[in-house]
Amino acid sequence: MTLPLRERRRQETALHIQRATLELAMQNGLESVTTDEIAAASGVSTRTFFNYYPNKEAAAIGHPPDFSDSDKDALRTGTAPLADDIKWLLDRQVETLAKDEAILRMVGRILKCNEKARGILDGALSDQREDLTEVFLSRVNNRQTAAALAQTATSAIGGAIFLWEHEDNITLSAALDRVWQGVIDASWLLSGTHEKDQLY
Repeated sequence: MTLPLRERRRQETALHIQRATLELAMQNGLESVTTDEIAAASGVSTRTFFNYYPNKEAAAIGHPPDFSDSDKDALRTGTAPLADDIKWLLDRQVETLAKDEAILRMVGRILKCNEKARGILDGALSDQREDLTEVFLSRVNNRQTAAALAQTATSAIGGAIFLWEHEDNITLSAALDRVWQGVIDASWLLSGTHEKDQLY
């Protein structure tokens, strides 16, 4: 679905502010950067900055991409095995994240040393998990099960990013494949369907 021009411009400005924040943070450390400096580097007023972000930590994190409405609808109505449909959803999300790997790496560096930024991201991911829980309730009839699936999905994305950041010569997509295989293996072990030595 094509976004209205006004919304596209708003997203572009938000991304421009985020990129300026991260670049300044890489040079001087986020703690030393002021919102006035970020606004100047972004070519916007300080007032405009605060129309987009409440503080510099939020600007550094930006707006983590949500799962698209069309992808969530596809998961709700999917007829493939649930694990396959979840993996498809995660693949789509990783495709979105991989469009700007430079920002992803800079955000990762901020998260390592800024507790406030980590809290902001945790809040965004919590909202994302709640949203996914509602989606999974279309496929399972137990809220706790749906919540566990949502937690698994968002954790798989986080695990893939961590692996991609710390291992040489691996793409985000390949990192997700490895993390997801671990999830599948663990689910088999927990179910008691397979013995561990049968998985390898």
